[in-house]
Amino acid sequence: MEGHIDPGLAVGLAAAVSFAVAASVCPALLRALPRFRSAEIKRGAHQIAAPDRISGKLPLVGGIAAIIAGIAGLAVLSTAPNGSAAWWIVASGGGFFLFGVLDDSRKTRAGRGVSEGLYLTSALVLSAGATALLVVPGAHTLGAASPYALARWIGPETHLPLSTWYLALILGTALATSFSDGMDGMTSGTVAIAGVGASLTAGLSAGLANAGWSLAIAGISAGMLAWNLPSRWSPANRGAKRWAAAYIGDSGALFLGATSAATAIVAGVDLLWPIIAAPLLLEGLSSLLQAKVLVPIYRRWRNPRLPDGSPSPHQRFPLPLLASPLHYHWELIGLDRQQIVLGFWAATAVTSGLAALAAGLTATPWASMAIALGGITGVAFWLAAMWTRPAFVTADGCSLVLLHGRPGRFLGLPMARQHRVVGGVTAIDAALRRGIVNRPMNSHVLESLLAELLADPGRPTT
Repeated sequence: MEGHIDPGLAVGLAAAVSFAVAASVCPALLRALPRFRSAEIKRGAHQIAAPDRISGKLPLVGGIAAIIAGIAGLAVLSTAPNGSAAWWIVASGGGFFLFGVLDDSRKTRAGRGVSEGLYLTSALVLSAGATALLVVPGAHTLGAASPYALARWIGPETHLPLSTWYLALILGTALATSFSDGMDGMTSGTVAIAGVGASLTAGLSAGLANAGWSLAIAGISAGMLAWNLPSRWSPANRGAKRWAAAYIGDSGALFLGATSAATAIVAGVDLLWPIIAAPLLLEGLSSLLQAKVLVPIYRRWRNPRLPDGSPSPHQRFPLPLLASPLHYHWELIGLDRQQIVLGFWAATAVTSGLAALAAGLTATPWASMAIALGGITGVAFWLAAMWTRPAFVTADGCSLVLLHGRPGRFLGLPMARQHRVVGGVTAIDAALRRGIVNRPMNSHVLESLLAELLADPGRPTT
């Protein structure tokens, strides 16, 4: 078509421009805004050591670099056929970016962001606005021919059910990325992998012209990852070398989350997005399910109390995870931050690869099998975390060792991970007398028992 560039060339150029701009703008912003860093100190049950000091926090310039790169990359796509959708995608994430800047700015000035209630309400309103920006001008119809677009099956004019589905995807993804941005490389790397997966899926199922939007977001995320690489550094391990130089902040996390979901919708792979981004979406689901649903319900219905009559801490409740979001659970059981991030990357690569495989095998029974395997992978990622929630102590030579997981082996592999050495022979004898050796239980309850045991090995545990 006259006036438009080849779709394949546009896809490649958009990804390259997005990556190059994000990677090159970030160091300039680091020099220009060195003091734009959060003064927020988080304290909570998820902490495993002293909370991060303000001096250890990185500048929050990643979000600014991300939206500049997004505008540049999607501008390239706007020159391809159906390119006007690129601007609706930028607009759908623009409100999230501005709200994120407000939140980041409050953290730098006042030491705390907007309230949780305002944050969630704003995210919901912005998701509704982003949905309208995709549905009203018809951007959601561009990928409607794909078998993995809900619009194909119920019709692109059924706006109410489509809008409800799109709102859920955008809101869930944006909240998930905002929850995961505190760990170097988590959000940027996972979104990059999911973006590549969505791009491959869209290209195979709906044509090359639909592959560019998600690949542009992947390019932005990869460019940000160059300045937010994961490492073994943490507030508890400050001696480790830290590879990250900048945070993406709430502005970048919300922008990447909203636009990655929006590109999946426009590209016609929205039905597969929950599989493609399953590990990332579980970040948001874990917080919603555990902190907002299960804890209030259990406290209201059971009202558990400690022996002194005071309310029982929620850590003692029969919850799926030790803490939420999901990555805090893995940190509490003893994985370092680099291991956690690489685990999320690997799981996302598997789910994204299986979704792309399904798109390549469309109209064959193998496609359904690939989709099922992708769903199973996501469920297994969640169940693996639930399985490691209990803790137990066991005797290892002359030491009493605390582990997370379950005693025993499966196919020769241990089903538990050692957390720390608790004590010596005296502690082993006391634990044996009290019947807590090799007995899985709530980890926080076990920690209390161990504290009593180590304080006075001869005294019965209360």
